[in-house]
Amino acid sequence: DAMFAKWDAEARQGWDSVPMTPQRLALEMWDVIKDEDWVLTANTLKYWVRKLWNFDKAYRHPGQDIGTSTQVGISLGVGLANKGSGRLVVDIQPDGDLMFDAGALWFAAKHEIPMLFVMYNNRAYYNDWDHQIHLAHERDTDEAKAHIGMDLFGPDPDFAGLARSMGVWGEGPIEKGEDLAPALRRAIEVVKSGKPALVDAVTSRITQKAFHA
Repeated sequence: DAMFAKWDAEARQGWDSVPMTPQRLALEMWDVIKDEDWVLTANTLKYWVRKLWNFDKAYRHPGQDIGTSTQVGISLGVGLANKGSGRLVVDIQPDGDLMFDAGALWFAAKHEIPMLFVMYNNRAYYNDWDHQIHLAHERDTDEAKAHIGMDLFGPDPDFAGLARSMGVWGEGPIEKGEDLAPALRRAIEVVKSGKPALVDAVTSRITQKAFHA
């Protein structure tokens, strides 16, 4: 219990930051879905989700992080597997991955796959950006250029608008943590009606320490 309390306290650091911190995204999601019979598919936010969510049943997560652009899109396989089960299928969706697999939203709408897509939108291909910074240090090159081709802002992709254009219910972008829970509840009602829904949550960039943990 002391360890969980410690993690919860850590997660509340920077609570009022705008955009919201990744850990607040994890906590706000948990507060909304904890009373549902949920299944988590892709989980790029694993550093915090593993600490803050209660995985009390084996089916809560498939055991590995599936659903990248090179596998089955945005975890639609898990959504299909649970279709009709009454379980709330949740995908924590990185913005960079969705840029490669936007057509999966159309597929979800076309075939009425009831899933909740929650964008983990840090406005970057962060995995590659982090790698470019590492290489800059290794090669003694200019770290200030590491963002080239790695950032996802100016213009900012409108993922909620993208979802709607594909036939998926969409809301966002949401930068304030206090606005997230109401949007998630609205989206869950859509999912319970048998349709996919997307909420675009914008977060601050994660630190390299948290990224590698």
